[in-house]
Amino acid sequence: MTQNNWQHLTLGLVQMVSAKSLDDNLISAERQIKACAEAGAELVVLPEMFAIFGGGDQLAAGQAEADEHGPLRTFLSSMASCYGVYLVAGSIPCTGANPYTGAPALDEMQARVYAACFVYDDQGLEVGRYDKVHLFDAQVNDAQGQYRESDTFAPGVVPQCFPSPWGNIGVAICYDLRFPEYFRQLADMGCELVLVPAAFTFTTGEAHWELLLKARAVENQCYLAGAAQGGDHSQRRSTWGHSCVIDPWGKALASLKRGEGHLICTVERQRLLDVRQALPALNNRRLR
Repeated sequence: MTQNNWQHLTLGLVQMVSAKSLDDNLISAERQIKACAEAGAELVVLPEMFAIFGGGDQLAAGQAEADEHGPLRTFLSSMASCYGVYLVAGSIPCTGANPYTGAPALDEMQARVYAACFVYDDQGLEVGRYDKVHLFDAQVNDAQGQYRESDTFAPGVVPQCFPSPWGNIGVAICYDLRFPEYFRQLADMGCELVLVPAAFTFTTGEAHWELLLKARAVENQCYLAGAAQGGDHSQRRSTWGHSCVIDPWGKALASLKRGEGHLICTVERQRLLDVRQALPALNNRRLR
């Protein structure tokens, strides 16, 4: 576990409207990563399913990414090293074992993949991987109606953070945001910043996206940064967007609306320390 002694960090959050074309999605991702790096971002976050959104052969794609030589993992490593940023890469399908959590490899008979968020340092080296724990199986009052991620994805096993020059940084994906116990475990790991790649539906995002980000930030007195899908992907699928950064007091420091784009926000560790000193809720816990 790394020591938290950082002072400030400039984040770049990428918002996309990913479509069926993998090539188009990768072009969009690189365009926004480059823009973030040129604006001074030290760490860039991509949204959930940035490369492969919705349909397609997730199993074949996941098998192709089972090791570090997979085409998407190679692309992500090259983006981090080319632009000199830490890259938290949303989610891609992967069937390979997770060496950070001990989750086993998935075989073809299982016909499911992990929704894996790979993390790369500014040299392009893989330094972390988180597999989405909570899968979105729900009825939503929108054109899609029913969502059953568990038909396609296998759940990850534990919360995950990664070491960085800014201490341990936690990762959650989309639906994880509704489970406060997940974030409390990240806080217990020493995370002062949690990154949330997401693809909230328009309906659920309008009602709960910013509310949940603020709640998790206030409960754990940490920074929350959500990088979202945000637009109309098809006639049936719309996402909310509104990527944003929330401080430990629940204040939105920066935000977008919908559509492709990015935001740049610098977070200060002293703000977090001041909040924790003034209202030492984490130290006052009675139940564990």
